[in-house]
Amino acid sequence: MSVIFGPIISRRFGVSLGVDLSPDFKQCNFDCLYCDLQSSKTTMEYNGDLSVSQIINDIKDALNQYTDIEVITFTANGEPTLYPHLEQLVDEVNKIKGDKKTLILSNGANIYDIKIQKIL
Repeated sequence: MSVIFGPIISRRFGVSLGVDLSPDFKQCNFDCLYCDLQSSKTTMEYNGDLSVSQIINDIKDALNQYTDIEVITFTANGEPTLYPHLEQLVDEVNKIKGDKKTLILSNGANIYDIKIQKIL
């Protein structure tokens, strides 16, 4: 299963390639009333086995297919900073993205964590 969606044209960010770090179900530390996703139990830990290599392979394939990408956007059916290999993933994306920007759409709830601050 590919974690890629889009590309999506964003008024703020340009042509965005979406990367869903929780493609199978919602994993979030909030359960906001205004969330587009179905209500679910909150979590502080990622539940899944999505590997960095799988994500990188999907991104490489998409970048070969869509040559006009301006930004690679990490999101999730929930909160992307819950993904346990986020630091390694960002490092690997930086090696292949060229002049494209990286965007992580987060609710900011984990910003207190020094490790998350460093990654972001």
